[in-house]
Amino acid sequence: MSHLDNHPSFNLLEQPWIICETSTGTEKLGIRKIFDGSTTPLQIRGDSPTQDYAVRRVLLAIFWRAHQGAAANSGDWEQWFISKRKELVESGRDDVALEYLDKYRHRFDLLDPEEPFMQVADLDTTKATRQTVSRILPDSEQDYFTMRTHEGRESLAFDEAARWLIHTQAYDYSGIKSGAIGDPRVKGGKGYPIGTGWSGMTGGTTIHGRSLLETLLLNTPEEVLSPSSADDLPVWEREADSSAQRNDPAGKLAKPEAPQPQGAADLATWQSRRIRLFTEGNRVVAVLVSNGDQIPDAGKNVFGDPMTPYRFSKNQTKKGQLAFYPKPYDAQRTMWRSLDALLVSESDAGFTGADHAPKRPDNLVNFSRIAKLQRSNEIADVSIVSMEYGAQSSSVGTVITGNIGLPLSLLQDDGVSRVQRQYVRDAADVTRNAATSLGWFAGQLAVAAGGEYEFDVDAADRLYTVLEPLFITWLRGLDLENIEEEAISWQAQIRKQLFLIADEAVRGAGQKALIGRVVDSGEDGNGRVVSAGSLYRHLQYRLSQDLPLLREHEQEARALRQKGDTE
Repeated sequence: MSHLDNHPSFNLLEQPWIICETSTGTEKLGIRKIFDGSTTPLQIRGDSPTQDYAVRRVLLAIFWRAHQGAAANSGDWEQWFISKRKELVESGRDDVALEYLDKYRHRFDLLDPEEPFMQVADLDTTKATRQTVSRILPDSEQDYFTMRTHEGRESLAFDEAARWLIHTQAYDYSGIKSGAIGDPRVKGGKGYPIGTGWSGMTGGTTIHGRSLLETLLLNTPEEVLSPSSADDLPVWEREADSSAQRNDPAGKLAKPEAPQPQGAADLATWQSRRIRLFTEGNRVVAVLVSNGDQIPDAGKNVFGDPMTPYRFSKNQTKKGQLAFYPKPYDAQRTMWRSLDALLVSESDAGFTGADHAPKRPDNLVNFSRIAKLQRSNEIADVSIVSMEYGAQSSSVGTVITGNIGLPLSLLQDDGVSRVQRQYVRDAADVTRNAATSLGWFAGQLAVAAGGEYEFDVDAADRLYTVLEPLFITWLRGLDLENIEEEAISWQAQIRKQLFLIADEAVRGAGQKALIGRVVDSGEDGNGRVVSAGSLYRHLQYRLSQDLPLLREHEQEARALRQKGDTE
């Protein structure tokens, strides 16, 4: 762990620091062991889903740069992808990546005295600011709601510090930072807000393979390796950063413009902060975090990241230039609000010339194209992750995660796929409609019991929560050849689960709600009676309107039975 000159060293290529689930159990691995075939890493299983995503993207940047131009040299992207996938799965080794790592070994030393990994060696403030290590631990910066012991918040082992360093660059919150010497943006010793880390702005979308090496390939679209991406450099291929923004290394510009991201590898290792780790012995005992490279224009039209969807912004669109922003996944009702960003195409219903569809993550677009070429019915195992922030993005909030199996044929742009995709989108829509009816019903029960009407969000959310795992299972197992029958079965599932909740709500509403009350009385004294029974009948009617396929199917079934009875 030391150089010959006795300066401490912790090189991320050799030292174990990435927590992985392997074919033989959980193990910490250095970067080389991910690629050398000496073990079989299946997935990263670190300290949090956002940390796993940030570390995975460092490995992806290595993979992307190692194979840059390879497919173009072979002349056939799809065949290169298919053969490389077979090779990685069978051998569990990537010699191209190993050769690439040899070139940049010195840039992966966490403690290098001149070019420490993802840090600025001489970063400092006029007051020699030192922050506790909890500054880079999202769950421990505040005194409350942390699982860490006092000792665990005072210092970090080098391996854990490396993981949280990468996480901070990817997900750090906005807000005022310590003003670094040499950064012309500093005023009064403070670095004023420049936004969150890049990954914090995005909806992180990973396609998982049978091994970690296969995962790296599955998240590699053609554009990332094309010759046009030759200048897309990760942080270790660039000159080491100073305390100033990248396009102003000498710190001489009073108002330096934000640097323009050059592509996927640049964004995967984007240095949103300038950081320095301070060590004693074999522990990191303090840190300094200052502003780094700002994402231009709050992410507007910052394309090139293949792992996030992009949302269209009508308000920010100006004549001649459409505006798209990276789209994080929603904290509330995650799967229901995220589905369109994963599925839809510009050719799908509901999008006009003035309202464009979101852009799917490019890794999904590429994988579905490969599947179509192979005439494969493969399911993409997709995980999603986003960070929700507090007010003005100045604090870390909730981590949003989810897993879904997406039939790749749903993502293809042909007439059959568009019809199938619409059935799936409709399945999510009718779920939302049914949840709205349930929230209305539960709110009206309060009226029947003598209270005031208020839409019952908790009842609606309960239905969403119950249905989400069932929907994920339904989607993964879709028989696309019989998509209408599948859609009918889903609507039947909605009705079943909704009435289980509604029945419980009626039982809990009490005797007053069963008897009911008169509301909307006019001068003549007449009104209408609101009771649990009348509301239940109205819920049944509303649900028949919310679930049209199921209603029509059952009407046809009844007509057939009646016809049979008369014959």
